[in-house]
This record gives sequence, structure tokens and C-alpha cells, in this order.
Amino acid sequence: MWYRVDFNRFIYYMLPPILRSNVLVALLHVLIVPLLYLYNRFTANKALIDNRLNISGNVQYLQKALNDAFYLEHNQIFISTPEEQFKRNLFLKKESQPDVPCYMKSENTPLFVWLSNDSVVEYNFIVHIPTYLCTSLNTEDDEYHGVYLQKIKDIINQYKPAGRMYDIELYDYE
Repeated sequence: MWYRVDFNRFIYYMLPPILRSNVLVALLHVLIVPLLYLYNRFTANKALIDNRLNISGNVQYLQKALNDAFYLEHNQIFISTPEEQFKRNLFLKKESQPDVPCYMKSENTPLFVWLSNDSVVEYNFIVHIPTYLCTSLNTEDDEYHGVYLQKIKDIINQYKPAGRMYDIELYDYE
């Protein structure tokens, strides 16, 4: 997001090249220590608030519905929000990344900047299911022939908010 700043790089690049001596850069690093302290507190507080906002009534209700369907008492099925993914599409030449074609405005071609590993589909939440309920996400490979997996998908589709996309991940429960 816009608030992600690397202050160490920022002070280095904001100095004119003539003044970029080790002594002056070290002095500026010392001067920004209070700013870094405030910035770290801000990011920690933002992560705490984001975590609190991710747990809404819908999330709790969906978790409860899934756990009650299989008579699970300790929230073995739980929901998490995926981390923000920051993908850069434009690179410097020295970073030696593959070329990305860009078109001029006069060519009347829209600008699409995609890399080979970019994905259009993003999930709003991830449902974590223990492997003793379903052993695989493929119906053929599943030990229970996808019966429990289909029941989980039906419950999720019934109770999820409209327009939200989800992914299912399996984990080993001990």
C-alpha cells in the first residue's frame, strides 16, 4: 500500500550524489530512528486492526456452521484471510526481469502489463479443513469420495457473502 516506505533507501536516494558519503548517510540513519520507531508502531497497530476487522460476524457464523455440521468442538475448520500480495509489474533494467510489452496511447491498444506468474483470481478468504475430513481436493483421490468436501462446499456457498470468492486448503490436524 501507499504507507509502505523504506526510510533507509529513501534518505539515501534523496541525498544528492555529491553528498552521499558514509558519514552523512550514517548520521541521517541516526536522525530517522524516532521516525522508524513511529513507523514500526504504526505498522504493528495496523496489522492488529486488520486482524480484528477480518473477524466479522459472517466469518464466525460460517466457521460455526462448518464445525457444527461435522460435530467439531475445537474449531478444527477455520477461516483465514490471505496476505496482501504486492507484485511489481515494472522493473528497472538492472533487475534483469523479463520484458513486458507496453503500447503507446496513439496505437489505440490498451495497456496490459501482466507477467507469466500473475493471476486474475484472488480469494477473499481461505477455509482450512483438517485432512481427516477429506484427504484430497480431487473427488477421485479422496478417501471419502468427496462426500464431506461437497458438504463443506455446499455450506460455504449457502452462507458466504455474495460476491466473495474462497479457496479450500487442507492441513494435518494433530
